[in-house]
Amino acid sequence: MSEEPFNDKEKQFNDLWDGVTPKGVNRTKSLKFRQYILEHVRQMKKPLTRENAFKYWVGILKAEAKDSENF
Repeated sequence: MSEEPFNDKEKQFNDLWDGVTPKGVNRTKSLKFRQYILEHVRQMKKPLTRENAFKYWVGILKAEAKDSENF
């Protein structure tokens, strides 16, 4: 499996987190995205950090939650 899809997700996350759009930086869009992602992280009872938000974005937190349910 290549690293390209991961890098695309990482770039997409960073752009959304920072509010980067083709027309420039949109602070409102970044705040809306952060609120949306951090709400999902909060519901998973994880600390509200950028790292955990990224893990949620790429699906790592969901996989960890499924693994912990199986034990």
